[in-house]
Amino acid sequence: MPTTTFNEIWSHIISSNNIDLNNSLSIVTSRQIKDSKSTWNGSTNQFEPRLLCKIDYKNSLPEIFKLNNIYIISIKNGTYALIKEDIYIPLIRYDCVPNIIQKKHNSILLDIGDSETSMLDNLYYNKVLQDIIGEEITGGPFLGGRHRCKFKTIIGSHTITIDGSQFETDGCYETENYIYIIEAKMVEYTDFNIRQLYYPFRAVYDKVKNQKQIICLFIYKDKQNLIHIHKFEWNNYMKMLDIVNTGYYQYST
Repeated sequence: MPTTTFNEIWSHIISSNNIDLNNSLSIVTSRQIKDSKSTWNGSTNQFEPRLLCKIDYKNSLPEIFKLNNIYIISIKNGTYALIKEDIYIPLIRYDCVPNIIQKKHNSILLDIGDSETSMLDNLYYNKVLQDIIGEEITGGPFLGGRHRCKFKTIIGSHTITIDGSQFETDGCYETENYIYIIEAKMVEYTDFNIRQLYYPFRAVYDKVKNQKQIICLFIYKDKQNLIHIHKFEWNNYMKMLDIVNTGYYQYST
């Protein structure tokens, strides 16, 4: 969707539903978004909530959000919260000499493909993930496909119930003492929407509790084909934004 149209549509949705962006928390539903189409006089009629509300990085926010310090996050299937707390986590790159990925597997298939899955396969079978974790991987990948989650979380001064929102993982691995959850991208990112890691993290945490430590990795490949791996943990699992970057790794193929 063209940027201008995206900005105009969101401005129309906000105004046609009388949403006060001065509030620290507002709700907008898929039905409200779709109904806004009936009073739209623009050149397009694209009012698909799935496309309008999935904003993976900060720079893609509509201008009306940026001007009013507003962020959007799914809290229920078809229901979204407009909040004042910044839900985008910066991916800080550090100057370092990249590690060279040593071929440790003789598969003739690992060199085929250029997707998130093929990148993770290379990291897994060439023992890069195992080196980062520091323990032998005993299970995975798990949690393929789409899943729904339900939990309570604290965002700023609000306790919010997430009930039925979808999440996906690109990889989930288990060792004797750890569980690793991975979000992978084949393009360069400067930040990411925290729901991409927090929703699967909470789904796993609420199942395993304190039996194993949960680590999250955000992995992306840049234009120079360098692979950047950022490691994250939560200080307080209940607070969505209480996230800490605990490691950074850089690899070259």
